[in-house]
Amino acid sequence: MTAAFAAGFALCVLSLAFTACAAPRRDQRDFEQSADHPSKLGSRTLEVLTRARALMDSGEPANAAAQLAAAMTPDAPFSMRLMHQDALLAAGGDGAEELAAAAREAAEREPTATNLLLWARVAPESAQRRAAIEHALTLDPRNPWAHYALAHARARDGDWVAASDCVQRALVIDPGHRAARRLEAAILARGARVDDALGALAAWLAATRFDPRIPTAWRVAAQLDLAHLHLLDGKPGPALELLRQVSPSEGAELARWCLIAAAEQAAGRSAAALEAAQKAGNADPKALTPMVQVALLRQYDLRDAKGAQAAWQKVLDATRGSTDLASLIQGLRARIVLERAAEPTP
Repeated sequence: MTAAFAAGFALCVLSLAFTACAAPRRDQRDFEQSADHPSKLGSRTLEVLTRARALMDSGEPANAAAQLAAAMTPDAPFSMRLMHQDALLAAGGDGAEELAAAAREAAEREPTATNLLLWARVAPESAQRRAAIEHALTLDPRNPWAHYALAHARARDGDWVAASDCVQRALVIDPGHRAARRLEAAILARGARVDDALGALAAWLAATRFDPRIPTAWRVAAQLDLAHLHLLDGKPGPALELLRQVSPSEGAELARWCLIAAAEQAAGRSAAALEAAQKAGNADPKALTPMVQVALLRQYDLRDAKGAQAAWQKVLDATRGSTDLASLIQGLRARIVLERAAEPTP
């Protein structure tokens, strides 16, 4: 299980002006009253987590892990243990295998819900993860993290109905559980419940704005998801506002520029859309999506026949030898466009 276990995907900007975003609002009291709220951690723990998060975001996970380990006590909150595990995983090297072995040994020696869930996060096989999570649930059926972990596992297996049921069980126990609320938003979006997903994701971002347990990268991913939902809702303005708040230094440049291109196109600004699509291509020259965006913009929006042919040829060249369905479809599309362009005019 990946680090997304701790905060609910990575389907997720430090300061967001949500008052300017036209997303439906949700009551924040569930988050504020939650046992998972940062204020419930205590000032000392919060200080340690904040320092560790700064170290992790600046590329020093080993130092973060050392600081967390030094502050760990037998009654340390689960969120601190999660961050410590994430820091060790991010440090890389041979530590991942050692971490998994140690987590398994701890779960077998002392099978508490906490130890089992920590083992589930790093277990190499799906069956091991599921068994550990289900064991944790038998020991502590009122543990929202255990229900969330099972929801996450179900989602990874593609069983979104069961994932939704497990998420709701977690939220019955703790309506403001941050990881469960993030996964809930992802499930709502997948089910095409755009209005509900908009409200859920905006609420999650607002509630976790100053939470040191949430990495900047996860917040950025959530913000991009929210922008995408605004586009699906036919609102390019709020989408662009969100996208422009993401700094290049925060990563996700390919996805950000692709979404900006789509938003500019939806707003009727074809030249700006083309520029954004080209910047997406610069962010990852091998990425297919910006190539297709450039081709479509030149063909349909800008009526640039020569430029469109060159762009579609680039798509065709990029998809030669590909085996995934998306690439095959775009390659076929490019071939059809080029063949029709080569036909003599009647």
